[in-house]
Amino acid sequence: MTIRVCFLTGRSDRSNTALSPVQRAFLDGLPITTEERVEVNFPYRPASGPWRRTPLPIASVRNARDYFGSRRAAFAHEHRAAVSEALAASDRTLVLAGSCGLELLANLRLDDDVLARLHVVAYGPVARSRPVAARLETVTGRADALARRSTGTPDHEIDAHHLDYLSSPELRDIVVAAIERLRAEQGVPA
Repeated sequence: MTIRVCFLTGRSDRSNTALSPVQRAFLDGLPITTEERVEVNFPYRPASGPWRRTPLPIASVRNARDYFGSRRAAFAHEHRAAVSEALAASDRTLVLAGSCGLELLANLRLDDDVLARLHVVAYGPVARSRPVAARLETVTGRADALARRSTGTPDHEIDAHHLDYLSSPELRDIVVAAIERLRAEQGVPA
């Protein structure tokens, strides 16, 4: 049985799916092999080059566009097939949905067979709805006013602001526990 871990976040740089150094470091700190990592972000196209920093105001506007734009049918039509293929490439996929990633996932309207393979850890979730997934855990920072207003009572509360979840040892522990549960469910040694 195979397990993969991927990020699903808003697109601060729509022209490039490269993971940020912080995302790469987070994956490096997990007990997963290279084959168990998805090396690009949503929508899982090959990266067009190395990651580039996007100024926070521009990134915020782009992520808000993704958040609101994902509600249109065109969003699911444009991205559903590629995302379904990426998420169905293993028996189980752990989706690390940051910020508006949970909203994007819900609005992709993925088929039930794809959703049944998912375990979602949504950190700092900003979403009006939740996808019907095999398992969903929400993680909200005590200092994250944006996420605290969005998704109700979280499954986990940690010490984090909206932009620093991936540097939190508490989030890492939650994700490692999710990986261990997935391995146990699939009969894979931890």
